[in-house]
Amino acid sequence: MVDPLLEVKHLELYYGRQKVVNDVSFQLYPGRILALIGPNGAGKSSIMRIMGGLVKPEKGALILRGETLSSSSEIHREAGFFIEGPDFYKNLNARQNLLLLKKIRKSGQSVSELLHLVGLEHAALKKVGKYSNGMKQRLGIAQALLGDPSILVLDEPFNGLDPEVKQFMMNLIQEMADEKNKAVLVSSHLLSDLEAMADDFVLLNEGRVHVAGRLADFKNMRNSVRFWFELEPPVTLLEETANGEMVHTGPWCWETHLSPAETVEALGIWARAGCIPYEIQRADLLHSKYSEIIQ
Repeated sequence: MVDPLLEVKHLELYYGRQKVVNDVSFQLYPGRILALIGPNGAGKSSIMRIMGGLVKPEKGALILRGETLSSSSEIHREAGFFIEGPDFYKNLNARQNLLLLKKIRKSGQSVSELLHLVGLEHAALKKVGKYSNGMKQRLGIAQALLGDPSILVLDEPFNGLDPEVKQFMMNLIQEMADEKNKAVLVSSHLLSDLEAMADDFVLLNEGRVHVAGRLADFKNMRNSVRFWFELEPPVTLLEETANGEMVHTGPWCWETHLSPAETVEALGIWARAGCIPYEIQRADLLHSKYSEIIQ
């Protein structure tokens, strides 16, 4: 596997006496999306603020291309940030806002191309104060892409978006990783959406890493599965092949924990016995892992 583009190592951060980030480490790889998840207060935004140089950690380091950064500002040479809903000059239009940022960052990137990329070329001359929330989110992604950074750090980029705009944003972020080979760190409470687009994940709980890894490695593990039947199934058969419990009747729903391979095996046995569910619901992996820390 290629070397990580950015390593976050042993970060610790206190707010007063409270340790809000506790020995957190992970890596970002080119062409891959890492989902940073956890309940409110888990430390997600604090970690992104550290990465963006907005707060200074008590301990830890950021290692970019194998070199430890001596100043948090150094990461901005290669990283674009979307943190806590970026602010813009409301009386200026989108083009004017990006031109100002372009000058500050000394970027040679075309503002017109950026606005086209995020689907705002039609509203380039509209004052940002008149923008909808979805349009502001798109403009936030555009400013993060100024300078064509190799790393994107996106904190809750889907907040308040309607389904169409959210899908557009998801596709754009996926394109940045798959086609532009950027390393992407994205945080969101929309776990199903993150699972659909991410390659890796870090689940935080109370400032610590609860579990982390490649999504593909976890998808073959046992997870909650529900089978729905129109007619009452033979409970003895279900218990023998997929031990669980009946959680609903009429229609009947059998809930158990199976791996994908075990699910296929159980279905084969049931089909031969004439017991075929009309629907199967397998819990999302990230929802399942998230549930471990909130139960």
